Amino acid sequence: MSRIERLLERHARVACIDPLGVFWGLRLTPDGKSESGFNIPIFGGPHGDLPLTEHSGALIGETVAGMVESCIIDLSEIGTKAGERRFMLAFLTALYRKASGEPLHLVIDEADMFAPQKLTDRDGDAARLLGMMETVVRRGRIKGFVPWLLTQRPAVIAKDVLSQVDGLVAFKLTSSQDRDALSAWVEGSAEKDDWKVMRAALPAMERGQGVVWIPGRGILEAVSFPEKITFDSSRTPKRGEKKRTTELKPIDLGALKGRLAVVDAETKANDPKTLKAEIAGLRKELASKSAIVQNTGLDPAAIAAAEQRGYSLGFTEAGRQASVSFEALKQLTSTTVKGFAESFQSNIRGEKIDFPAPTFTQSSRSAAALPRAPAPAASKSTASGDGSLSGSPQKIVDAIRWWNVLGIAAPSHAQVGFVAGFSHKSGTWATYLSRLRSAGLIEGRGDLVLTDAGVAAANEPAIPPTGEDLRSTVLGKVDGPLVKILKPIFAAYQRGLSHADAGEAAGYSSSSGTWATYLSRLRSLDLIEGRGELKAQGWLYP
Repeated sequence: MSRIERLLERHARVACIDPLGVFWGLRLTPDGKSESGFNIPIFGGPHGDLPLTEHSGALIGETVAGMVESCIIDLSEIGTKAGERRFMLAFLTALYRKASGEPLHLVIDEADMFAPQKLTDRDGDAARLLGMMETVVRRGRIKGFVPWLLTQRPAVIAKDVLSQVDGLVAFKLTSSQDRDALSAWVEGSAEKDDWKVMRAALPAMERGQGVVWIPGRGILEAVSFPEKITFDSSRTPKRGEKKRTTELKPIDLGALKGRLAVVDAETKANDPKTLKAEIAGLRKELASKSAIVQNTGLDPAAIAAAEQRGYSLGFTEAGRQASVSFEALKQLTSTTVKGFAESFQSNIRGEKIDFPAPTFTQSSRSAAALPRAPAPAASKSTASGDGSLSGSPQKIVDAIRWWNVLGIAAPSHAQVGFVAGFSHKSGTWATYLSRLRSAGLIEGRGDLVLTDAGVAAANEPAIPPTGEDLRSTVLGKVDGPLVKILKPIFAAYQRGLSHADAGEAAGYSSSSGTWATYLSRLRSLDLIEGRGELKAQGWLYP
């Protein structure tokens, strides 16, 4: 039994995007002779109950958003990839905008067609569709979406989309590139030895066998799946076997056709082009009738009054229609702005990184030894006379002193924040600095300088730190991928490295989205500089 069949048996709401035209078999029993009981309406394709064109994506998207039934969206007769992308962009946009929040299992077959890793057109429908796919998989949960991405080529699906997936079911894979793509995704969470066994088994798996990985539940195991309970319409006939032909019986589409008609009417009523055409027609009709009246010899004043009344009525009606359009535009705009705000806030939150406080060691220096922060003084007096510093301000004062001992009298915010274990871009950081200035312990805005009282309040490092200690501290505070990138950049100082050389040394593709993300994080930490070439920041080499 397939996962989609199981969802339908449980009366879940499912929308299947079907570029190949094979999902219609869900309507029939395995022998193709009887109805399966899953009366799912089909939009488009040779077995469609309702027509579909590449220009009907928005109409069908709004319709599906308001449906309580499951459905199949068959794209197989659109004919071109550009047409399929045009439909899907409008469909997903309308579906996302109109979604009620009720659960909808959105099954997208051949997902790599709509979310490719490599884009040939970065400004057209393909790029906009990729962005919409990312929106659906990243933020679709709030709209009720449960995305299911089906692909025969995991190596060519966009990694920013693939990385959002919560679970994986992999069947027979003969291509090493596709197995490598899964390995890069799985190995970060699964036991490497377990995955090696599973990976080696993928090329020889039989029909119905697969690997299931659900990291949130700690599941990584080989599974045998039961036979389908519906007709396998994608099965290739064996040699000498005739392909079975079947026909679907029509289903009752009364309610669905009514829903389509309502959505179509609302769309046309809110279409500014339609409203302009109606106003132009009214004016033309009014002008024609005015000419007829003038030829009858009637009172010109009465004619003028009638024209004014007609104009007023037409203006009022146009205003009413325009108001409807304006309200629709406001709703669309508010959704877009809200989505941008959510994305912006999410990105800002993603930039905030809080590090544990550094510590200094009493042992002799070596490249592997990390400096340790001095233990806080039992009770140091502050210039404001409040008795002692609290933990966080003390860490900042100690970090400035740490840099002083290293030979830097006025370290930057980024330098102090890194050693103290704070994000120098956070509101908390600004609050602590304000308190220290008020207490008379620090001065300076661009760079940070200890006053005499600040020096007295600071804990002296047990061992004078070195530049080597500093770089070891940095490598100990960032995660594994960033360490891989920083090491060759550190080794090349004072010259820079090209993206290609740095990526090769670190084991990453310098053209990938992941690479750009890692560099952005390093820049936000003030650890690297340069765009054409990558170079360590000078403060790492005091």
